[in-house]
Amino acid sequence: MKPEDTLKRNRFYHCLEYDHDQTGELCLISCGLEQCDGGVCYGSDIKDYYCLHAVLSGTGVLRINGQVLHPRANQLFLLKEGERAEYIADEQDPWKYCWVGFKGDAAKKMCDYIGFTDGIYCLDSRIEVSEFYSLLYRMHEKPEMNFINDLHRRGILIELLALAMSATQNLERTMTSMRYSPEVYVKRATEFIRYNYATITVNDVVEYVGFSRSYFSTLYKQMTGISLQEFLMKCRIERSKELLVKTELSVQDIAAQVGYDNPLNFSKAFKGNCGLSPLHFRQSEKKERKNE
Repeated sequence: MKPEDTLKRNRFYHCLEYDHDQTGELCLISCGLEQCDGGVCYGSDIKDYYCLHAVLSGTGVLRINGQVLHPRANQLFLLKEGERAEYIADEQDPWKYCWVGFKGDAAKKMCDYIGFTDGIYCLDSRIEVSEFYSLLYRMHEKPEMNFINDLHRRGILIELLALAMSATQNLERTMTSMRYSPEVYVKRATEFIRYNYATITVNDVVEYVGFSRSYFSTLYKQMTGISLQEFLMKCRIERSKELLVKTELSVQDIAAQVGYDNPLNFSKAFKGNCGLSPLHFRQSEKKERKNE
């Protein structure tokens, strides 16, 4: 911030500002809260970072890249890295806003995901902007410059950007600009099942990847040759085999450990998959190992 800009600020201005030479995926440059005086003007300058504002009340004028905009309460506006901007609080109804400045290798992508693509600088928020204020306030609760607080503020920055995406995204943009390839979703669903098979259902899997059950179940089977339910059962059965052979746990305990509340349902599923009941499988495996 320029010294002359600082002089324009009033006692309702609170800002923390950090090193502009940081590098990485996402770096916090500044965060602040302000109730502006009427008619006060900031800029016109070119920022070396992105600065996202959430307007809590009031209005003003934003002049940026040849556009004249009027951000108002419950809207977000963005000053973009490398673009000249000037913004002026309304004389009669000056805005109160909070802001966060950030830069890094992922900064532009984050802004695009929020909806601030080329030529877009102001968006409506579907979420009360007081939620942004609460996050910014938390950043200011521990202003001391140390490693722990830096991590704390960086976490809040990521939380705030996620909130902005939720506040501005529509379904169409979410389904296009923020989607991974089908292979990535199938891989993540497979890993999710492999690590959580004992506590999840197929519905949990499709909620995790964010698709409808019918669509993703079809996609998963097309790409893997096995259904979600079949893979979930496979993970449970494979683990139960290990427990039957390597432990002395009861069938009831093993059933509970692999995700079956009812031991009878477990025994039925196990026999349908292996051709033997759990007890007969255990006896068969132990006999075979003795004969080796």
